[in-house]
Amino acid sequence: MISNSDLEKAWFLYKTEYEPQNISINDFCMRKGIPHREFNKWFRNTHKQVVPVEIEGVPDNSGPAPSQSDSAKVSNIMSPRKSGIHVFIHTSDGLQIQKKGLTYQGLLSLVEKLEGLC
Repeated sequence: MISNSDLEKAWFLYKTEYEPQNISINDFCMRKGIPHREFNKWFRNTHKQVVPVEIEGVPDNSGPAPSQSDSAKVSNIMSPRKSGIHVFIHTSDGLQIQKKGLTYQGLLSLVEKLEGLC
């Protein structure tokens, strides 16, 4: 069995030398004699990563004025007490983040916090 330290060094080597040459992680493992299954298990257990998300702009309120029934729907959607924005993030390595009832400002705050984890 390969130690965590050896696998960490192999990951660094892959990211700095092999990935820029577009060599797959599977090919890298084969070249270095590292069992890919063991490497993949180690990676999933030690490298929890949040994928950066970028939100551009603010919802545009300059469109045509909504009708009475449309404005009722909009207020129900934007109200954090009734529904709000629901965010569910599931990464390939098993990390799950779920947040319900967010306002637009709450969503921005969540993204800022997630950026701090990267």
